[in-house]
Parts: sequence; structure tokens; C-alpha cells
Amino acid sequence: MYKKIMIAVLVFSGLLLILSPFIKESIIINLSNGHRSELTAGQAERNNQQQASFDFDAIQPPSFFEAVKAGIERDPKAVIGRITISSVGIRLPILKGTTNQNLLFGATTMRPEQKMGEGNYPLAGHHMRRESLLFGPLVQIKKGDRIVITDFKKDYIYAVTSKNVISEMDAAVIQETKEKNITLITCDKPERTEGRLAVKGKLIHITVHSQ
Repeated sequence: MYKKIMIAVLVFSGLLLILSPFIKESIIINLSNGHRSELTAGQAERNNQQQASFDFDAIQPPSFFEAVKAGIERDPKAVIGRITISSVGIRLPILKGTTNQNLLFGATTMRPEQKMGEGNYPLAGHHMRRESLLFGPLVQIKKGDRIVITDFKKDYIYAVTSKNVISEMDAAVIQETKEKNITLITCDKPERTEGRLAVKGKLIHITVHSQ
């Protein structure tokens, strides 16, 4: 009996090891799609008044168990908007605060007081092995592509001006500027790496929010 139990445990452990990357990706897809229903402008504004964490040193590539935990402990109160880049198939919630949990949902803000349409608006996102997830599609973005972020009151439309690989230590790209820009940051590879892909865009238009 004991031997049968041990064999069953080993078989289950082996299957979990093989399937865990696919399960993790499925959880992330579910998390990032879980906020597709329209958030009201009032809810987004209230969420943006919440305190948030910006602990960049604690950020790690997501593990299987972190993805499971995030699926259980999802916090919709962190969602403050949405980012859409139609040219590369990105449509993700924007969450306040750069934490391991928030990064499994979508794009995260990188400074406490940043405001859409004002100064530099930096967002971080994970680069997964399945490059259609989260910020992975940024590797395909081109100069001139449109980036749209919204707080569900207004849509802020940016045009991509540059795409560069920088050092993970280069914090200047997320600092405030007089120019009205957006900066999107992700790892340059879908693995632990010291490089960061930095996509910058300039604000070209603000409109009343549309679906």
C-alpha cells in the first residue's frame, strides 16, 4: 500500500512539473483578462487614491506557486486604468504599484504620484516565455505605433518614438519630465536578465473615453 502511494505521489509530482508552465500561463491569461469588464471612472479614481508599494528590489520572475497565489488573492482595487496597443495585441489593466502580484495582472505604475497625460508616465510589465502574454509583445512594437491608456474618463494617445535596450540600473527613464511622455519597461528576454527593453512615446492626443 505504501509503495503504491509513493508511486502515485511521484507520478503526480512529475505531471505537475511538466504541466506547471502551461498552468502558470493559463492563470496569467485569466488574471490579465479578468478585468476586461469595464471599470467605471469613479471606481478607477477611488482605486488610484489607495496607497501602493513600489519595491523594485523584490520583483522576481513569477513562479508557478506565485501565479496560483495571485489567482487566489487578486485585488481589483489596484486597477486604475487600461493600456491598449492594438498593433501588437496588448490590452491590459493598469494597476497602481509595482509588486510581484500586480505584475501578474497587467501593467503597473512605477512612481506614487504619476498622472496620465502629465509628464512621464512609466509602466512596467513582465516578459513571459509565451511572448503574447503581458508585455512580451513589446519586442514587436515599431516607431509610430499608437499606445492608448485610459482612466475611463479620457483616453491618452501616444506615438512610439523609440525602443532601446537599457541596463536594469538605469532609473532615469522612469523619472518625471516636462515633456508629456509614456515609458514602457520590461525585461529584454523572457528570463532573468540585466537588460530592460524601454519603449518611449510622446503624447499626441487626448479624447473623451470610448470603448
